Amino acid sequence: MKNIILHISLALILSVPLSAQNIKLDSAKVLSLENNKRIKDALFKLKASEKVKESAFTNFFPKVEASGFALRSSDYLLDIQTPEMNLPIYDGNPANLPNATLFAYVPSLSIQSLDYVNTAMITATLPIYAGGRIRNGNNLAQLGVEINQDQLNLSIDQILTTTEGYYWSLVALNEKKITLYNYEKLLLRLQKEVQDYYDAGMINKSDLLKVKLELNKIEVNKLKLNNGIEMLKRVFCQHIGIRYNQSFNVNDSIVSVLPPESYFLATDSALKNRNEYKMLNKVIEAEELQKKMALGEYLPQLAVGASGLYLDAFEQNNSYGLAFATLSIPISDWWGGSKKLQEQDIKIKIAQNNLEDKSELLKLQITKAYKDLTISYKQIEIAKKSLKQSLEYQKELEDNYDAGLTSTSDLLEAKALAQQAKDEFIDAKSQYKIKVATYLLSVGKTTE
Repeated sequence: MKNIILHISLALILSVPLSAQNIKLDSAKVLSLENNKRIKDALFKLKASEKVKESAFTNFFPKVEASGFALRSSDYLLDIQTPEMNLPIYDGNPANLPNATLFAYVPSLSIQSLDYVNTAMITATLPIYAGGRIRNGNNLAQLGVEINQDQLNLSIDQILTTTEGYYWSLVALNEKKITLYNYEKLLLRLQKEVQDYYDAGMINKSDLLKVKLELNKIEVNKLKLNNGIEMLKRVFCQHIGIRYNQSFNVNDSIVSVLPPESYFLATDSALKNRNEYKMLNKVIEAEELQKKMALGEYLPQLAVGASGLYLDAFEQNNSYGLAFATLSIPISDWWGGSKKLQEQDIKIKIAQNNLEDKSELLKLQITKAYKDLTISYKQIEIAKKSLKQSLEYQKELEDNYDAGLTSTSDLLEAKALAQQAKDEFIDAKSQYKIKVATYLLSVGKTTE
């Protein structure tokens, strides 16, 4: 039921407290998705993978970095002291330099500077080519989102199928309860008739005791059935995430069913619908992208950038603009890189083998699910035929009993057979509904 909104307001579905509500199948499915922890975990994983995808997309944009540097010294880093001196005047002839007669006076000099430096820089770098790793990294992140979405869909399918199983089992028990109480009413009327015959001395006491014993069996079966219904209700309430209440129940009946052909889907088409099959294919894609990512580490890397520099030193401050390009070519890493690429090739082959193996198993699962569905439908037809025959047999013995042509024991046996046939017919129909849900799950669907 892919069109169910996970966060639909429950007030729109139910108008009374959930614990005291007779719910239909669609409402039960909504509740099971609303409150199932496995679904919530799958949603969290999907959201996390979406954030990974958003993070990977930022790699297409320039990387901007800012840095600053400040230095303070306890003394001048540039401290120069020169004495006063007379320097010979050079007339251009090196031979005259040692015997110069003219000198220039240079006074003593003291230079003290650079006791502080302040710098600030901002740099923007844009990758032009990174061996395809940015593009492949984004594709890998997108694949992660798709795999988590498939996993969420698979969890939804499984939860909905389980919900149908609990639902139709409870419907069957409720219908059995009705037939059991109707059977009890028939026996109570029969008991009154037998009691009257016994009081009139027309039959033996053993006939009356046989009816009473059959009524005692019904009391035991009522206890077992009511206990089974209560336990199934508790399990069902826990599954759909609501508080158990004795008045909680399902509101449905199994009137008719469609034949298996109504649900049939060719195995190859069904296989492509399976979330497991989709995930197995995406695992192969992921391994292929991982290989491309590994290859990108050994390809040239080209980037361009620009920087702005502010320098405050020597009692002056200046600003500079810089533009640059970088090219990196791995050379020595290729030996180890070739081994890593070979490793990825092996992982790809493993994923492909896994796909082939699991695909065959999925096909077998689909085939078995449809075979079980057809057998279950045939069981309905057999149970229906048996019920018709048992009711005819019961009617015949009732007429014979009224005419005094048959015993109470034979009549009780006929009624018991009819009751058993009714229960088997109910079981056959409820099991068929569950088999339908199982088959739809196997072919990648979750609703009729």
